[in-house]
Amino acid sequence: MEIIGSNFHCNLSEVHLNQIDPLNYKEQEEAFTAGALSVAALLNHKFVEERYRKSRELDPIVGVSFTGLFDFFVNAFGVDWLRWWTEGRPETAQGLEFKRQEEEYLTRWKDIVNRVVWNYCDRHNIKRPNRCTTVQPSGTKSLLTGASPGWHPPKSQRFLRRITFRKNDPVALACIDYGYNVIPSQSDKDENGNLLNDPFDPRCSEWLVEIPVAVAWADLPGADEIDISKFSALAQMDFYMQVQKFYVRHNTSATIELREHEIESLGTRIYEAIRDDEGYISAALLARFDAHQTFPRLPFEPITKQEYQQTVKEVEMRRKTDDFHAALKRYDLGEIAEAGPAGCDSDKCLFSDQKSQ
Repeated sequence: MEIIGSNFHCNLSEVHLNQIDPLNYKEQEEAFTAGALSVAALLNHKFVEERYRKSRELDPIVGVSFTGLFDFFVNAFGVDWLRWWTEGRPETAQGLEFKRQEEEYLTRWKDIVNRVVWNYCDRHNIKRPNRCTTVQPSGTKSLLTGASPGWHPPKSQRFLRRITFRKNDPVALACIDYGYNVIPSQSDKDENGNLLNDPFDPRCSEWLVEIPVAVAWADLPGADEIDISKFSALAQMDFYMQVQKFYVRHNTSATIELREHEIESLGTRIYEAIRDDEGYISAALLARFDAHQTFPRLPFEPITKQEYQQTVKEVEMRRKTDDFHAALKRYDLGEIAEAGPAGCDSDKCLFSDQKSQ
């Protein structure tokens, strides 16, 4: 028998919460029902490879994920919720009420997913998965609607989103016609190790398409007063634990950003969550660098409102066509290779069918 924990396979769907009205419970039920049915239906698939069949028989897992949770709660609770974040999400009377409502939403969605998946399995005589909910890594696909990734806060109210393509990729060429700026990727350097600046340089192999993005609530009165980069690591940990405890049965894809002075307090909090069996599984830790020049050409680079407006104006001035689909058809011969550096940040699943050696 293969070791439990290896050879699990991708069976995911994703709900874009930033597109849903927090007060429209019917719309929420329909969205999570659709997500649940789309993964449940795949349990009928008959795998050719024996190791896949064995994994399915042993543990038929599915995963209904979401993205844009932070945006959803801003829409639900307003700027006061953001201000509470700047205070560290303390357990004040207002804070406890916010947490109660977060729990209510998360629990409702989890219950919808479980009910729909299990009912489907019972009707079709399929073994029930015992884990149906997750928050998957939020690559490019998860951000196409302007959502903040997964449960995470956005990098800023406004930012430059840089997406990696191979040089001369049809989508990237269409982006150029649409007015977006293109620069060489971080991997393209000259003989002295300096980053290239000309995307058409023969030494350039990958492109970064720069897209100015503003979150849906960027112009909400008072939102510009909130510095998202100052949200504490403990506040992020607290919100992550809400998601892990009340929605997720698998693991939550989580990256907690911290500064050096937060290391000890966050380490203590993680230890307590493990010691007290609160449901913590894992989280990635990422150092914050307030000087964006530390890592040039970041995937997300915060910009001011004025910079955003200027960048949008420049995009419009460069634009050769308002029909992106028509621009894409000019270059796409029907065989677009995967975009993005790897795995879930690409436009298709790169999971290998070959056994690892």
